[in-house]
Amino acid sequence: MGSSPGEQAPAAPPRTPPSASPSPLASAEARMILGFDVLWVLAAPLVWGPPLVAAGLLVRAAASTAWWLGLLAAPLGYVVFLATLSLNLGWMKALLPPERPGTCRVFADRAFFVFLLHWGLEKFVPRPLIAHIQLLTGLRLLYYRLMGTKLGWSTHISPGAQIWNPGLMEFGHLTYIGDFTHLSGHLSQGDKLLLAPIVVGDQSNIGAHSNVAPGCSIGARVRIGALCDLAPGVEIDDDVEMGPRCQVGMGVKIGAGSKIEPRTFLDSWATVPPGEVWGGDPARKVGDVRRTSGEARRRKRRWGKGGDSEAAPEPVDAAPEPVEASP
Repeated sequence: MGSSPGEQAPAAPPRTPPSASPSPLASAEARMILGFDVLWVLAAPLVWGPPLVAAGLLVRAAASTAWWLGLLAAPLGYVVFLATLSLNLGWMKALLPPERPGTCRVFADRAFFVFLLHWGLEKFVPRPLIAHIQLLTGLRLLYYRLMGTKLGWSTHISPGAQIWNPGLMEFGHLTYIGDFTHLSGHLSQGDKLLLAPIVVGDQSNIGAHSNVAPGCSIGARVRIGALCDLAPGVEIDDDVEMGPRCQVGMGVKIGAGSKIEPRTFLDSWATVPPGEVWGGDPARKVGDVRRTSGEARRRKRRWGKGGDSEAAPEPVDAAPEPVEASP
Protein backbone atom coordinates (compact mmCIF):
# COMPACT_ATOMS: atom_id res chain seq x y z
CA MET A 1 0.00 0.00 0.00
CA GLY A 2 1.21 3.52 -0.75
CA SER A 3 1.85 6.05 2.04
CA SER A 4 -0.80 8.74 2.69
CA PRO A 5 -0.05 12.40 1.86
CA GLY A 6 2.14 14.04 4.46
CA GLU A 7 3.60 10.73 5.66
CA GLN A 8 7.17 9.77 4.88
CA ALA A 9 8.16 6.27 3.82
CA PRO A 10 10.27 4.43 6.37
CA ALA A 11 13.95 4.74 5.71
CA ALA A 12 15.68 1.66 4.35
CA PRO A 13 18.22 0.06 6.68
CA PRO A 14 21.77 1.08 5.88
CA ARG A 15 23.69 -1.32 3.73
CA THR A 16 26.76 -2.92 5.18
CA PRO A 17 29.73 -3.03 2.85
CA PRO A 18 30.50 -6.52 1.57
CA SER A 19 33.21 -8.19 3.54
CA ALA A 20 36.41 -9.08 1.79
CA SER A 21 36.52 -12.58 0.33
CA PRO A 22 38.46 -15.04 2.52
CA SER A 23 41.92 -16.08 1.50
CA PRO A 24 42.11 -19.34 -0.50
CA LEU A 25 44.43 -20.72 2.20
CA ALA A 26 42.31 -19.64 5.16
CA SER A 27 40.96 -23.13 5.90
CA ALA A 28 43.03 -26.08 7.03
CA GLU A 29 41.53 -28.25 4.27
CA ALA A 30 42.75 -25.83 1.59
CA ARG A 31 46.27 -25.86 3.00
CA MET A 32 46.23 -29.66 3.06
CA ILE A 33 45.13 -29.82 -0.59
CA LEU A 34 47.90 -27.41 -1.59
CA GLY A 35 50.42 -29.43 0.41
CA PHE A 36 49.35 -32.60 -1.38
CA ASP A 37 49.82 -30.90 -4.77
CA VAL A 38 53.30 -29.71 -3.83
CA LEU A 39 54.28 -33.15 -2.53
CA TRP A 40 53.01 -34.85 -5.71
CA VAL A 41 54.98 -32.48 -7.99
CA LEU A 42 58.16 -32.90 -5.95
CA ALA A 43 57.85 -36.70 -6.04
CA ALA A 44 57.28 -36.84 -9.82
CA PRO A 45 61.00 -36.73 -10.80
CA LEU A 46 61.75 -39.49 -8.29
CA VAL A 47 58.96 -41.67 -9.70
CA TRP A 48 59.45 -41.10 -13.43
CA GLY A 49 63.20 -40.32 -13.50
CA PRO A 50 64.71 -43.83 -13.10
CA PRO A 51 62.29 -45.46 -15.61
CA LEU A 52 63.06 -42.79 -18.21
CA VAL A 53 66.81 -43.20 -17.66
CA ALA A 54 66.62 -47.01 -17.93
CA ALA A 55 64.62 -46.89 -21.17
CA GLY A 56 66.86 -44.16 -22.62
CA LEU A 57 70.06 -46.08 -21.91
CA LEU A 58 68.67 -49.20 -23.59
CA VAL A 59 67.65 -47.36 -26.75
CA ARG A 60 70.91 -45.38 -26.85
CA ALA A 61 73.01 -48.53 -26.50
CA ALA A 62 71.15 -50.15 -29.39
CA ALA A 63 71.37 -47.02 -31.56
CA SER A 64 75.13 -46.73 -31.00
CA THR A 65 75.56 -50.02 -32.88
CA ALA A 66 73.20 -49.19 -35.76
CA TRP A 67 70.46 -46.59 -36.15
CA TRP A 68 67.92 -49.22 -37.18
CA LEU A 69 68.66 -51.17 -34.00
CA GLY A 70 67.69 -48.06 -32.06
CA LEU A 71 64.33 -48.02 -33.83
CA LEU A 72 63.77 -51.69 -33.08
CA ALA A 73 64.74 -51.19 -29.43
CA ALA A 74 62.25 -48.35 -28.90
CA PRO A 75 59.24 -50.64 -28.17
CA LEU A 76 61.41 -52.74 -25.85
CA GLY A 77 62.54 -49.54 -24.14
CA TYR A 78 58.90 -48.63 -23.54
CA VAL A 79 58.28 -52.00 -21.88
CA VAL A 80 61.40 -51.49 -19.74
CA PHE A 81 60.05 -48.07 -18.77
CA LEU A 82 56.73 -49.57 -17.63
CA ALA A 83 58.44 -52.38 -15.71
CA THR A 84 60.87 -49.99 -13.99
CA LEU A 85 57.98 -47.65 -13.17
CA SER A 86 56.11 -50.55 -11.56
CA LEU A 87 59.15 -51.51 -9.49
CA ASN A 88 59.68 -47.90 -8.47
CA LEU A 89 56.09 -47.53 -7.30
CA GLY A 90 56.24 -50.89 -5.55
CA TRP A 91 59.01 -49.98 -3.11
CA MET A 92 57.41 -46.58 -2.47
CA LYS A 93 54.07 -48.20 -1.67
CA ALA A 94 55.83 -50.65 0.66
CA LEU A 95 57.03 -47.68 2.74
CA LEU A 96 53.51 -46.36 3.25
CA PRO A 97 51.21 -47.55 6.05
CA PRO A 98 48.65 -50.07 4.71
CA GLU A 99 45.11 -48.98 3.91
CA ARG A 100 42.70 -50.18 6.59
CA PRO A 101 39.08 -51.06 5.72
CA GLY A 102 36.51 -48.98 7.55
CA THR A 103 34.94 -45.53 7.64
CA CYS A 104 36.92 -42.34 8.28
CA ARG A 105 36.37 -38.60 8.20
CA VAL A 106 37.69 -36.58 5.27
CA PHE A 107 40.68 -34.37 6.17
CA ALA A 108 40.30 -35.34 9.82
CA ASP A 109 41.28 -38.97 10.49
CA ARG A 110 44.68 -40.55 9.95
CA ALA A 111 43.12 -43.27 7.78
CA PHE A 112 42.07 -40.63 5.25
CA PHE A 113 45.59 -39.26 4.86
CA VAL A 114 46.94 -42.81 4.42
CA PHE A 115 44.33 -43.32 1.68
CA LEU A 116 45.34 -40.02 0.08
CA LEU A 117 49.00 -41.04 -0.10
CA HIS A 118 48.15 -44.38 -1.73
CA TRP A 119 45.72 -42.69 -4.12
CA GLY A 120 48.31 -40.10 -5.15
CA LEU A 121 50.89 -42.82 -5.77
CA GLU A 122 48.47 -44.64 -8.09
CA LYS A 123 47.91 -41.44 -10.09
CA PHE A 124 51.50 -41.52 -11.29
CA VAL A 125 50.37 -44.13 -13.83
CA PRO A 126 47.91 -42.30 -16.10
CA ARG A 127 46.33 -43.56 -19.27
CA PRO A 128 47.51 -44.90 -21.66
CA LEU A 129 50.26 -46.27 -19.38
CA ILE A 130 47.89 -48.26 -17.17
CA ALA A 131 46.08 -49.57 -20.26
CA HIS A 132 49.33 -50.99 -21.63
CA ILE A 133 50.23 -52.49 -18.24
CA GLN A 134 46.86 -54.24 -18.09
CA LEU A 135 47.25 -55.44 -21.69
CA LEU A 136 50.49 -57.40 -21.15
CA THR A 137 50.25 -60.36 -18.77
CA GLY A 138 53.74 -60.02 -17.29
CA LEU A 139 53.43 -56.28 -16.66
CA ARG A 140 49.92 -56.72 -15.28
CA LEU A 141 51.06 -59.33 -12.79
CA LEU A 142 54.14 -57.31 -11.79
CA TYR A 143 52.33 -54.01 -11.28
CA TYR A 144 49.30 -55.26 -9.40
CA ARG A 145 51.26 -57.65 -7.20
CA LEU A 146 53.55 -54.77 -6.18
CA MET A 147 50.49 -52.57 -5.54
CA GLY A 148 49.07 -55.17 -3.14
CA THR A 149 46.50 -56.96 -5.34
CA LYS A 150 45.99 -60.70 -4.93
CA LEU A 151 45.84 -62.18 -8.45
CA GLY A 152 47.51 -64.75 -10.69
CA TRP A 153 48.68 -65.22 -14.27
CA SER A 154 45.21 -66.24 -15.42
CA THR A 155 43.50 -63.09 -14.14
CA HIS A 156 42.57 -60.88 -17.09
CA ILE A 157 41.97 -57.15 -16.62
CA SER A 158 40.87 -55.46 -19.83
CA PRO A 159 42.92 -52.41 -20.89
CA GLY A 160 39.95 -50.09 -20.46
CA ALA A 161 39.05 -51.27 -16.94
CA GLN A 162 39.65 -48.96 -13.97
CA ILE A 163 40.91 -50.48 -10.71
CA TRP A 164 41.00 -48.06 -7.78
CA ASN A 165 42.70 -49.03 -4.51
CA PRO A 166 44.44 -52.13 -5.93
CA GLY A 167 45.67 -53.00 -2.43
CA LEU A 168 42.06 -53.83 -1.51
CA MET A 169 41.41 -56.14 -4.50
CA GLU A 170 41.49 -59.93 -4.79
CA PHE A 171 40.88 -61.75 -8.09
CA GLY A 172 40.61 -65.51 -8.48
CA HIS A 173 41.80 -68.00 -11.10
CA LEU A 174 40.56 -67.31 -14.66
CA THR A 175 38.72 -64.16 -13.56
CA TYR A 176 37.79 -61.73 -16.34
CA ILE A 177 37.24 -57.99 -15.73
CA GLY A 178 35.47 -56.47 -18.75
CA ASP A 179 36.40 -53.35 -20.66
CA PHE A 180 35.59 -49.99 -19.04
CA THR A 181 34.50 -51.75 -15.86
CA HIS A 182 34.98 -49.68 -12.71
CA LEU A 183 36.04 -51.36 -9.44
CA SER A 184 36.67 -49.05 -6.50
CA GLY A 185 37.68 -49.89 -2.94
CA HIS A 186 36.63 -46.45 -1.69
CA LEU A 187 33.43 -44.42 -1.72
CA SER A 188 32.99 -40.90 -0.34
CA GLN A 189 29.75 -39.36 0.84
CA GLY A 190 29.78 -35.93 2.43
CA ASP A 191 32.60 -35.80 4.98
CA LYS A 192 32.85 -39.60 5.29
CA LEU A 193 35.02 -42.05 3.31
CA LEU A 194 34.36 -45.79 3.13
CA LEU A 195 37.24 -48.21 2.48
CA ALA A 196 36.40 -51.89 1.92
CA PRO A 197 37.91 -54.77 -0.11
CA ILE A 198 36.45 -56.32 -3.26
CA VAL A 199 36.77 -60.08 -3.80
CA VAL A 200 36.04 -61.83 -7.12
CA GLY A 201 36.11 -65.64 -7.14
CA ASP A 202 37.50 -68.14 -9.64
CA GLN A 203 36.20 -68.23 -13.23
CA SER A 204 33.93 -65.22 -12.72
CA ASN A 205 33.17 -62.65 -15.41
CA ILE A 206 32.22 -59.00 -14.85
CA GLY A 207 30.74 -57.46 -18.00
CA ALA A 208 31.82 -54.24 -19.69
CA HIS A 209 30.84 -50.83 -18.31
CA SER A 210 29.81 -52.29 -14.94
CA ASN A 211 30.44 -50.66 -11.55
CA VAL A 212 31.44 -52.58 -8.43
CA ALA A 213 31.46 -50.65 -5.14
CA PRO A 214 33.51 -51.26 -1.98
CA GLY A 215 32.79 -54.30 0.14
CA CYS A 216 31.35 -56.47 -2.66
CA SER A 217 32.01 -60.20 -2.56
CA ILE A 218 31.53 -62.19 -5.78
CA GLY A 219 31.75 -65.98 -5.69
CA ALA A 220 33.08 -68.49 -8.20
CA ARG A 221 31.69 -69.01 -11.73
CA VAL A 222 29.54 -65.87 -11.54
CA ARG A 223 28.44 -64.14 -14.75
CA ILE A 224 27.60 -60.43 -14.42
CA GLY A 225 26.27 -58.77 -17.57
CA ALA A 226 27.27 -55.44 -19.05
CA LEU A 227 26.19 -52.11 -17.55
CA CYS A 228 25.40 -53.52 -14.10
CA ASP A 229 25.77 -51.50 -10.88
CA LEU A 230 26.61 -53.16 -7.56
CA ALA A 231 26.25 -50.98 -4.46
CA PRO A 232 28.49 -51.40 -1.39
CA GLY A 233 28.29 -54.64 0.56
CA VAL A 234 26.69 -56.85 -2.11
CA GLU A 235 27.29 -60.59 -1.58
CA ILE A 236 26.91 -62.91 -4.60
CA ASP A 237 27.33 -66.65 -4.05
CA ASP A 238 28.69 -69.20 -6.54
CA ASP A 239 27.17 -69.99 -9.98
CA VAL A 240 24.98 -66.87 -10.19
CA GLU A 241 23.98 -65.48 -13.59
CA MET A 242 23.04 -61.78 -13.80
CA GLY A 243 21.73 -60.21 -16.98
CA PRO A 244 22.79 -56.80 -18.31
CA ARG A 245 21.64 -53.43 -16.94
CA CYS A 246 20.82 -54.72 -13.44
CA GLN A 247 20.83 -52.41 -10.43
CA VAL A 248 21.75 -54.08 -7.12
CA GLY A 249 21.22 -52.11 -3.93
CA MET A 250 23.34 -51.96 -0.80
CA GLY A 251 23.76 -55.12 1.24
CA VAL A 252 21.90 -57.40 -1.18
CA LYS A 253 22.57 -61.14 -0.82
CA ILE A 254 22.14 -63.46 -3.83
CA GLY A 255 22.16 -67.20 -3.16
CA ALA A 256 24.08 -69.84 -5.08
CA GLY A 257 22.77 -70.92 -8.47
CA SER A 258 20.31 -68.03 -8.76
CA LYS A 259 19.52 -66.09 -11.91
CA ILE A 260 18.79 -62.36 -12.17
CA GLU A 261 16.98 -61.34 -15.34
CA PRO A 262 18.11 -58.31 -17.39
CA ARG A 263 17.07 -54.82 -16.24
CA THR A 264 16.22 -56.01 -12.74
CA PHE A 265 16.27 -53.63 -9.77
CA LEU A 266 17.10 -55.27 -6.43
CA ASP A 267 16.32 -52.95 -3.54
CA SER A 268 18.80 -52.55 -0.68
CA TRP A 269 19.06 -55.40 1.84
CA ALA A 270 17.04 -57.78 -0.35
CA THR A 271 17.82 -61.51 -0.22
CA VAL A 272 17.54 -63.85 -3.21
CA PRO A 273 17.34 -67.50 -2.04
CA PRO A 274 19.50 -70.08 -3.83
CA GLY A 275 18.23 -71.50 -7.13
CA GLU A 276 15.56 -68.86 -7.79
CA VAL A 277 14.94 -66.59 -10.79
CA TRP A 278 14.23 -62.94 -9.98
CA GLY A 279 13.27 -60.09 -12.26
CA GLY A 280 11.37 -56.84 -12.57
CA ASP A 281 11.42 -53.40 -10.94
CA PRO A 282 11.10 -53.86 -8.03
CA ALA A 283 12.51 -57.36 -8.22
CA ARG A 284 10.46 -60.40 -7.26
CA LYS A 285 10.62 -64.13 -7.76
CA VAL A 286 9.50 -65.19 -11.24
CA GLY A 287 10.54 -68.84 -11.24
CA ASP A 288 13.07 -71.48 -10.29
CA VAL A 289 16.32 -72.41 -12.00
CA ARG A 290 16.07 -75.81 -13.68
CA ARG A 291 19.42 -77.58 -13.79
CA THR A 292 20.57 -81.03 -14.78
CA SER A 293 22.89 -82.97 -12.53
CA GLY A 294 26.62 -82.34 -12.68
CA GLU A 295 27.33 -85.89 -13.89
CA ALA A 296 24.85 -85.47 -16.77
CA ARG A 297 26.53 -82.23 -17.85
CA ARG A 298 29.96 -83.86 -17.77
CA ARG A 299 28.77 -86.82 -19.83
CA LYS A 300 27.18 -84.49 -22.37
CA ARG A 301 30.49 -82.68 -22.84
CA ARG A 302 32.36 -86.00 -23.26
CA TRP A 303 29.83 -87.24 -25.83
CA GLY A 304 30.27 -84.06 -27.82
CA LYS A 305 34.03 -84.63 -27.91
CA GLY A 306 33.69 -88.31 -28.66
CA GLY A 307 35.76 -89.24 -25.63
CA ASP A 308 33.24 -91.15 -23.55
CA SER A 309 33.73 -94.89 -23.42
CA GLU A 310 30.08 -95.35 -22.55
CA ALA A 311 27.57 -95.44 -25.36
CA ALA A 312 25.16 -92.55 -25.59
CA PRO A 313 21.65 -93.46 -24.46
CA GLU A 314 19.09 -94.07 -27.17
CA PRO A 315 16.26 -91.59 -27.56
CA VAL A 316 13.10 -92.44 -25.66
CA ASP A 317 11.01 -92.68 -28.82
CA ALA A 318 13.51 -94.91 -30.64
CA ALA A 319 11.80 -97.96 -32.14
CA PRO A 320 13.35 -101.36 -31.31
CA GLU A 321 15.06 -103.18 -34.11
CA PRO A 322 13.06 -106.15 -35.54
CA VAL A 323 14.17 -109.56 -34.34
CA GLU A 324 14.32 -112.29 -36.96
CA ALA A 325 12.60 -115.51 -35.99
CA SER A 326 14.77 -118.59 -35.97
CA PRO A 327 13.81 -121.30 -38.47
